[in-house]
Amino acid sequence: MQKLIYSLLISIAFCEPSCEASFFKEFEGAYYSHYNERLEIIAKFLPEDPIIFEAGGHYGIDTIRFAKRWPKSQIITFEPNPHAFEIFSLATQGLSQVHGHNLAVNNYNGEATLYVCYGSTGNDPRFEGASSLLKASEYMEKNYQGPKVKVPCVVLDDWCKKNQIDQIDFMWLDLEGLELQVLKSSPTILDTVNVIYTETNFQPFRVGMTQYKDLKEFLEQKRFKLVSHWYAENFQGNAIFVKKEPFEN
Repeated sequence: MQKLIYSLLISIAFCEPSCEASFFKEFEGAYYSHYNERLEIIAKFLPEDPIIFEAGGHYGIDTIRFAKRWPKSQIITFEPNPHAFEIFSLATQGLSQVHGHNLAVNNYNGEATLYVCYGSTGNDPRFEGASSLLKASEYMEKNYQGPKVKVPCVVLDDWCKKNQIDQIDFMWLDLEGLELQVLKSSPTILDTVNVIYTETNFQPFRVGMTQYKDLKEFLEQKRFKLVSHWYAENFQGNAIFVKKEPFEN
């Protein structure tokens, strides 16, 4: 079972959107057949010049997609992994609307341990997209091998206040299980958000990893409504949540 879960994780890590769409067999919400048009779905609920917060920029692939879809946007991207951030910076140079920061978003300000994932061998950086501030669960430790790196981390509410950012229209969360901790710690800026795109999990791959049921309940309490959720049963998925007011209008 452990080997199967790990192979599934790796298959997702290297998938293009079309490949992911074929992997996520289960669905709830609307826009069932539109996985490859996720940004167009999201755009229905955003202005032409949105402020976007991306947590987990990795190599900048999604960041570049945002910049192309919303050329008038301002994109704030956090990527805590120094190696990934170096690649991200090269990939996004020349995109004036992209503001990258070698930071982790967390539920406290200070320093955190980033558990860098280099696969089961512990030396393959192709797998570092699965890195997390959360320690691997015992049954996944051998699959999440890699170095531990100390990285600066911030509470998003505090960082936004310090940088005079009073609104975020769209959050793209790739936090490898830290979603609830981050969202609960920043209620002020969350109240301004209209759209959240997030990874979902149905297994405790890491200690304290956010599970989908808890995330959905929390977001519904914060006036968000699920629009679309593509997922593999008892595994992982991706979901779009929209604030009820613009959704209902």
